Amino acid sequence: MTSLEIASLAAALSLSTGLLVVVVGAVWWIDRYDREPIHLVLGVFLWGALAAPVFSVAGCSVVGFGLDIGTPAMVCWIGPLFEELAKAAGVVLVVFLSGEFDNPTDGLVYGTASGLGFAATENLVYSVAGAGGSAIEGTLMMVLVRTALAAGIHAVASATFGGFLGLAYLSRKRVDRLMWSGLGLTLATAIHAGWNFMLLGMETAADPVPLARWFIVVGLLYGFYLGALFIFLRSEKRILSIELAEEVELGVLPNWVLDVIPSYRRRIRSEWWPSRSERTVLARLLTRLAFRKYAVKRLPPGESQIAGLEVVQLRQRIRTMLVGGRQCQKSVEDDLPDI
Repeated sequence: MTSLEIASLAAALSLSTGLLVVVVGAVWWIDRYDREPIHLVLGVFLWGALAAPVFSVAGCSVVGFGLDIGTPAMVCWIGPLFEELAKAAGVVLVVFLSGEFDNPTDGLVYGTASGLGFAATENLVYSVAGAGGSAIEGTLMMVLVRTALAAGIHAVASATFGGFLGLAYLSRKRVDRLMWSGLGLTLATAIHAGWNFMLLGMETAADPVPLARWFIVVGLLYGFYLGALFIFLRSEKRILSIELAEEVELGVLPNWVLDVIPSYRRRIRSEWWPSRSERTVLARLLTRLAFRKYAVKRLPPGESQIAGLEVVQLRQRIRTMLVGGRQCQKSVEDDLPDI
């Protein structure tokens, strides 16, 4: 390859990776009610880009050599299974190593990050391999096509597992948690395997699969992804309304909280609290209180008692901020009983 070709390939890969990072950032931003810590989202993206490819290749190699599996089975089933397992591991680590995972929307965000991180590395591998035996124009086109199509499949598949992992997190019984997690992994693998099956069919068919068919399939999957995101966001708003309404009825919170926090447009305005920094912290604490309460209600009795301590601590922190706010409504102190 000439210097110009290398520079062109590097530019294409940089643009592709940059676009994938932007998509992760956009999905993170859309999770408007309870955004995850950005360092955790980036960490899961790096897991998908660095760790997941290593583990998936190692798993496929062991199974392939040990069982002497043919190429079709490896491409259509074994490969997708190990890739989804490796990507899912990064999302599962967030559940066990941090206290930030609350609901299906969180799982969708982390799953998207893991999937697109994996796609970024896959783009690099395929591009370097293709550059050795094809024209630079063909390699650049492959980078663009993979970014538009294959990267999205990785995101949709991993986000599917993440969403179901969120449902598992909210489940009360252990058997339900295993069921939701297993179903999510199965669906993620099926989506990935179906895509690979289409690719294999295109390579072996006498007539190439029409490009329009690819865009239809990808459009349907992207529609499924956006639909799930919309449903999860609506569910988050409903949780906020229900749980905060209980706090208002108990007298723990003033009435204006129920009008402001579940509405994204109202919570980003400055009228309800004078200090911007305090407003951001208070909104996050109130949101966390609602989601923690919702999760505690679905835990077994022993676990719920321990997790309930965090709910008490959140109430105390919120009470301190509300009482200490100079511009707070005059009736707030009277509305806040001892906890």
